[in-house]
Amino acid sequence: MITPGTIQKVKDAVRIEEVLSDFVALKRKGPRYLGLCPFHNEKTPSFNVSPNLGIYKCFGCGESGDAISFLTKHEHLSYPEAIRWLAKRYQIEIEEEEQSPEQQLEQSEREALAVIQQWALNWSVDQLWNTDEGRRIGLAYFKERGFTEATIRTFQLGYVPEKGDAFATAAIANGFNPELLEKAGWIKRREDGTPWDFFQGRVTFPVHGLTGQPIAFGARTLRSDKKLPKYFNSPESVLYIKSRSLYGIHFAKKAIVEQNTCCLVEGYTDVISLHQAGITNVVASSGTSLTEDQVRLIKRYAPGVTILYDGDTAGIKASLRGIDLILKEGLSVKVVLFPDGEDPDSFARSRPSSELAAFIRDNAKDFLVFKAGLLMADAGDDPVRKAAHIHEIVESIALVPDHVLRSLYVQQCSRLLQVNEQALISELNKVLRRAFRKKLGGDQSMPEEMLAPEVAPPQPEVEELGTRPQERDLLRMLLLYGDQRIVVPLQDMETGGSTEEETSVAELIFQELATDSITFDDAVLNAIFLDYRHQLNRGAPLDAQRYAAHENEAWRDAAIDILSEKHLLSPNWTDRHKIQVPHERDRLLDAVIEAMTLLKERRVDRMIRERQEQLLTITDEAELLTVLAGILELNEVKKLLAKQTGRVVVG
Repeated sequence: MITPGTIQKVKDAVRIEEVLSDFVALKRKGPRYLGLCPFHNEKTPSFNVSPNLGIYKCFGCGESGDAISFLTKHEHLSYPEAIRWLAKRYQIEIEEEEQSPEQQLEQSEREALAVIQQWALNWSVDQLWNTDEGRRIGLAYFKERGFTEATIRTFQLGYVPEKGDAFATAAIANGFNPELLEKAGWIKRREDGTPWDFFQGRVTFPVHGLTGQPIAFGARTLRSDKKLPKYFNSPESVLYIKSRSLYGIHFAKKAIVEQNTCCLVEGYTDVISLHQAGITNVVASSGTSLTEDQVRLIKRYAPGVTILYDGDTAGIKASLRGIDLILKEGLSVKVVLFPDGEDPDSFARSRPSSELAAFIRDNAKDFLVFKAGLLMADAGDDPVRKAAHIHEIVESIALVPDHVLRSLYVQQCSRLLQVNEQALISELNKVLRRAFRKKLGGDQSMPEEMLAPEVAPPQPEVEELGTRPQERDLLRMLLLYGDQRIVVPLQDMETGGSTEEETSVAELIFQELATDSITFDDAVLNAIFLDYRHQLNRGAPLDAQRYAAHENEAWRDAAIDILSEKHLLSPNWTDRHKIQVPHERDRLLDAVIEAMTLLKERRVDRMIRERQEQLLTITDEAELLTVLAGILELNEVKKLLAKQTGRVVVG
């Protein structure tokens, strides 16, 4: 684990404009930089980078963060990966926290296996291209499959000779431990301890991790012996966990992000053929049932999945339950069914690229609609089978987390299945209740959320008396100017004279709000406000970047939103037009007092509204007079506050 000290060194060294300029063309504009947002398509720059605060914000799509969060969002790195990326860029040595003996052993084994897999990849590629047997058997096979030399080199396909110990002999001669070679899946050992090549006489398909490092291999036999398994695969290890890996993800992740969807196929050759044909947003589950971890890996890059099936109906039915995992994770799912006798690999090799892309686009069906049609065709006129399939479809609909989308599926499936919509709603609610009780481990009741609410009569508009805008503005001043010193005039109540006292903006805000027992309504803003006060009382150094780069995502997003200014005052007003426009920093005391006064005034408005609503239910005359007196008193307070802000109070 990376030490906190290293993380802080990285944060201190990072210059956000330097990091982001590696990915976005930035142009300086006053104290900030502008560019076209990399998170959405736009023609006019709305992507703002503030070097002073170390943050970015797009005023078009709302994306915001610091250099670390940019790398996690744009490059899809994990937090530790982003720290390592920045440490390498700024030549900062990574310090790791002391590990337990078990952790050290695992780390050592992981590093050793990574070296073995990289060496094995280079060796198998060399065997394919630079030996007679490799070219005659392995390379000939790949070319027969229609793979170009460029594709073979891109996916780093290789070959292991027929000789039973060619790899083992070469690897051990290079100093690799036989025990680790066996853990990596490259050799097996006989009873007498002599090694033999597990992948002998096979072509190899490296499985790459997200960063492009080989973590495992699949190996296909070229013999026609049906007793031999067609594929051998590397065993699981500390380096490779099959349920968390997707074949081709390293080559596909950029295209998946750009196209906002991921094509999912079954095998290695499907991925390679589609990639060669121009469908580059494609990965494979490598012949295993899809897992939650694999679905979540896809979800890091795109909100949708398109599953490409061959024409085998039995195989499709067997995989339907697994696809429910995708719905459960909130991804949209589409299905493309290839003609009988065709799979993605064969279809891609026998058609032009444009025809393949058009076929996928034109034949993609919503998964639940596809599933309903498939199961109903299977049920035929059998009412019992039809009922069972309807229950199965409802189970899938219940997995969709979005309530609106779930309701639309009910309507659509009602038409397709020729079943009353209310009957589907009733069945769906039963499934949802069961899931709800199972989750909570009790018999808690659940509202009938799918039932359409009655239409309410139109209500008169009521002014929203929340104070969030005023809270945001006051917190902005606290974060930007909290440590600034200001001179505050004080009125002596006994002599009528006045004195001056120097204080900080933060101390003034805290004292004023505490006097009137005011806290923030917004929970996130209040948490930041209280944390700032706590850190100030501890004497800790404070600046806006503490919150703009905070590990708490809600705090970070709120701080960046507050601190980002969409428009900056142009220097032309002074330089070109000779018009002096006072900056907030130049009238800091007035600005802070005005912000606090507006917050207080808004709170008084709310107190008046609450008492006016009380009047509607009060029947006791004495209580009525007390409330009326309270309203009059609050109106006087409101007038006094309005004088300070120069506002006119009507009524």
